[in-house]
Amino acid sequence: MTAVSLLPDFSYERQRLAALPTATIIGIDEAGRGPWAGPVVAGAAWIAADMVGNLPAGLTDSKRLNASRRQIIYEALLDLAQDRSKLRWATAATDAREIDQIGILPAIFQAMQTAANTLFDQDDGAWGQDDVIMLVDGSIQPKLSSPAQRTEVEAIIKGDLKVLSIAAASIIAKVTRDEIMIELAKTYPQYGWQKNKGYGTADHQAALAEHGATAYHRMSFRPLAPYRDSVDD
Repeated sequence: MTAVSLLPDFSYERQRLAALPTATIIGIDEAGRGPWAGPVVAGAAWIAADMVGNLPAGLTDSKRLNASRRQIIYEALLDLAQDRSKLRWATAATDAREIDQIGILPAIFQAMQTAANTLFDQDDGAWGQDDVIMLVDGSIQPKLSSPAQRTEVEAIIKGDLKVLSIAAASIIAKVTRDEIMIELAKTYPQYGWQKNKGYGTADHQAALAEHGATAYHRMSFRPLAPYRDSVDD
């Protein structure tokens, strides 16, 4: 039996470019849907079709990579993005308080829209915006907009395993969020965020029981209900 490759390729983007050669195709993904603390972060990435061969080896869904390998690929993407004709990227975050106010799914879509907007703001005339196609990881198609004359949004299940631009976005979002949690851990070391990144691990649960919650906890998440009167601002 032939093994199935877990590495995404550029075929999704090429199919759409075959029909719309001047379209701008952006991959979008998020990191941090499930943690009990910290923001949700969205990444958006555009890759020039003729630069695919220059992408770092092993580029795939961030969850398939260990932290050290993910960091290496992240830094390689940032190096490549120094030439904006090759790759462009942006991130955006929705914090815990806003997640509590509007819900996790709207918070994700808000971060995706903001990341996309930031990417569009980088337009210096070097890429066209008559047509924008946003390829989003997941099963739900968000209502995203762009400054283009025509905007298409497509949700792709397991898109970070299939589409190179989504895979790049997933790594950028994941590393960005991890860095945020590592920085927050310096102020709140008792929760172990530098290791658990805000997920509901046993050590995180124990710290909540001892110290209560912080302003960075998502109090609307059901496991946080016992700590809603203990929030430390």
